[in-house]
Amino acid sequence: MKTSLKTAIFVATIFLASCQTFHDAPQGPDQYLAGVHEMKDLNLDELYNSFGVSEYPHITSKLEYIISSRNFRAVVITYHTTDPFGNPVLADGTLYYPLDCAIRGVVEMSGIAHMSKDGGSSEDIPVLEALPVLAGYAVILPDMIGYGKYGNTKQMPHPFMIRESLGKVAWDMRLAATEYFRTIGYNVPRSTIIAGYSYGGGVGLAVARYYQEHHRYDVQVERVVVGGGANDLNATFRGFAQNPICTYPLLPSIIMSLDHYYNLDLDYHQIFQGPLADNYALWYDRTRNASGLISLIGEDMRNYMHPDFFKPLEERNSEFKKLQPILDLNSAVDGWVPYMPIYLYHSTEDLYVPLEAADYAYREFKKAGAFVQYKSGPGSHVDWGVETFAALLLHLAIK
Repeated sequence: MKTSLKTAIFVATIFLASCQTFHDAPQGPDQYLAGVHEMKDLNLDELYNSFGVSEYPHITSKLEYIISSRNFRAVVITYHTTDPFGNPVLADGTLYYPLDCAIRGVVEMSGIAHMSKDGGSSEDIPVLEALPVLAGYAVILPDMIGYGKYGNTKQMPHPFMIRESLGKVAWDMRLAATEYFRTIGYNVPRSTIIAGYSYGGGVGLAVARYYQEHHRYDVQVERVVVGGGANDLNATFRGFAQNPICTYPLLPSIIMSLDHYYNLDLDYHQIFQGPLADNYALWYDRTRNASGLISLIGEDMRNYMHPDFFKPLEERNSEFKKLQPILDLNSAVDGWVPYMPIYLYHSTEDLYVPLEAADYAYREFKKAGAFVQYKSGPGSHVDWGVETFAALLLHLAIK
């Protein structure tokens, strides 16, 4: 037994040291990469400091045993994609890759939800989503529409959980990344891992679904590792109605975004109540962060969501019923049987995204016969972000 364990550790160590690459990406002229705008060379300490390494010694101390890259590069690019209306746009994104070993593979990450349009992942380098670079992997991290200082989408509302749009924008970022990496001698493999946390958890599922439904023979998703996300908007709304304390007041942004892109013409006095009903356009103009919005509307959704939000679906007013088909349409869960294994994580004490969003995804995937593993427990939303990414890194290390 001891001999077998030592052998396994030795083999894993060899893989980490060698960081072998794959060379099966299609070749061709650039069609998606529009520009390269920033390059930053970073190190392990700078990445750790970006998420407060001292607060998670039980996890970060273990990372020392799996790190194969301590120096890496962040590259901010723009690329060609389309908005939810099908119009061509230039979007932003960031690529991370190791400098002190060959690239072992690719992880496609989805970022968190930013309340402010100035908060995109490419404007806050490095970010927690870059962690897979420590295991020798390249990270592809799109800002998505509505963020980024070099493209032309910052003034657009972000299309929150509009499934097809999120998948298309992520796919186009993958193609742009393929073109960039070719310039440094690395061919992006067809095999990929998709991951994300918080809003990025729900987006990660949406992206994996899009890849399966539209590009099954172009890319092989090995696994999906996601946590803390609004995987299904109906389940998320139900969870908030049952437990209305929320310390990250994103829900009004989601409703306003869906109204914009689906032209619902909502009467917000039937969606919100109190001062928010009169000031939603000013307060949610994407110039404020979460704490600024909490100072205006508070943490109790019963003070700013219309009372019908908390009623059963059939008892809600006509404005919520306008919204309902859009929520049904954009589930990352309903009607999908993933071919790849899904690993879900969620805090049982989450005050950002209700636990029901993860419970629902787990129940539906299991019912459909998909391979899904689900881990939850006490701790904050942020704590479980670290937990999710630590599990991802462990997998990358022993893969």
